[in-house]
Amino acid sequence: MKKKLFYLIPVLGSIIVHGQIGIGTGTPSSNAILDVTSSNKGLLLTRNSLTSTASPIPLSAHVKGMVTYNLANANNVSEGIYENDGRSWSAVSYDYPYGTISNSFATADHKGWYLLDGRAVSSLPANVQARAVSLGFAVSLPNADDRIIKTKDVSEGVGSLSGNATVTLVQSHLPNVIFTGSTSTDGAHTHTYTDRGAGVSVNSGSGANNPVADNTSGAYNTAAAGAHTHSVSFNSGGSSQPFNITPSYLVTNVFIYLGS
Repeated sequence: MKKKLFYLIPVLGSIIVHGQIGIGTGTPSSNAILDVTSSNKGLLLTRNSLTSTASPIPLSAHVKGMVTYNLANANNVSEGIYENDGRSWSAVSYDYPYGTISNSFATADHKGWYLLDGRAVSSLPANVQARAVSLGFAVSLPNADDRIIKTKDVSEGVGSLSGNATVTLVQSHLPNVIFTGSTSTDGAHTHTYTDRGAGVSVNSGSGANNPVADNTSGAYNTAAAGAHTHSVSFNSGGSSQPFNITPSYLVTNVFIYLGS
């Protein structure tokens, strides 16, 4: 009996190293060292509490290709599946929810991300069309060209376009302030006129109330007691040109995730 066991162990060792192991299947994939098959069960990963992406703890060292389910929410790690590249841990990314918006320097559709360029929904793949419609885009995707993203208010619809990059002020935009005043009375002065005595008078003023007298010809001054004010008006010099209100910006493209 001992001899039989002695010869059986090397045989089993050879199967494990060089063959394929199937769990739940008698025909494991020839490309897999381990093929786990089940219609009602999953694969349970090891569960560990990582301390940070930089630390291998609770492992003794970083191991390239290691995968574990992290239970801890500490420092820069949170619960979820993590993989190790031999230097640090990184969270295994999950699929984005349909309708997620992202800025990118990419210039074309890629990996389920579609450029928001105003295209017709009917031009998208059939399965993607249904997702766009479910998000409220039955006719076309929004066009994000020259737009800044903002959150909606109560009355706005998601995907609606509004606003301008420039504005032109009109009188109604100015504050409702009335400025009153008059010129200073310190400017009491006289007007010189020539009496018409022997001829036609030549006055320094103008208008219907020019000083006129019929006296001995000569040059005379009006009384200095005639202090008065003058109304003035002036043009602002403006030309109603619009001015840009766009804040400092970085140019990117905007994509929406609709899946593949």
